[in-house]
Amino acid sequence: MEKGPIDEVLDMIYTKYSKKYVKEAFKILEKLFFNIINNPDDEKYKNFKKTNPNIKLKVLLIEEAIGLLLILGYEEKDDEFLVFKGDISRLKYATYVLKNYIEKIEKMMEEEKRIEEEKRQEEIRKQMDEVNKKYMMEKLEKERLLQQCKNDRKEMSQRIKPTDSVAKKMNYGAHEVKVEFKCSGGGGR
Repeated sequence: MEKGPIDEVLDMIYTKYSKKYVKEAFKILEKLFFNIINNPDDEKYKNFKKTNPNIKLKVLLIEEAIGLLLILGYEEKDDEFLVFKGDISRLKYATYVLKNYIEKIEKMMEEEKRIEEEKRQEEIRKQMDEVNKKYMMEKLEKERLLQQCKNDRKEMSQRIKPTDSVAKKMNYGAHEVKVEFKCSGGGGR
């Protein structure tokens, strides 16, 4: 099936801008179009201010958005308003296409979120494995040290115990020694 100008513009927007930003813009456009489709005779839904902050920041910053609105039948009333004067069937088709893009983006975002969550879970598993590995290494080292202590105690208990040595008693201190001198022969006293 050949793509029409509506499809081409929406494709261009979809491929050119961030998916999160495109999703917000497409939801706003879908709501604007849906209001006109459901209330075709109510003029308040057929025009909007270009200065509306929600529309200005989320839709009109996309270069191709004004072109899309003009293709769909919007006309610029003045510098401030855009008014829908086109065919409702074009809005219905655009709403259908927008809805498909929004669903596509949401699925893609959910898939990205799922993949990100899987990566996060894998990182947590790796960290837990590291913690468990470190714990097991510390536990093994503790058991090795306890076994070494046990072996050392056993070895110490099997050694021949030295007997108490008995040292020769030493008398310390001053000793009184009595010395007598005898004189032999000679003159004296």
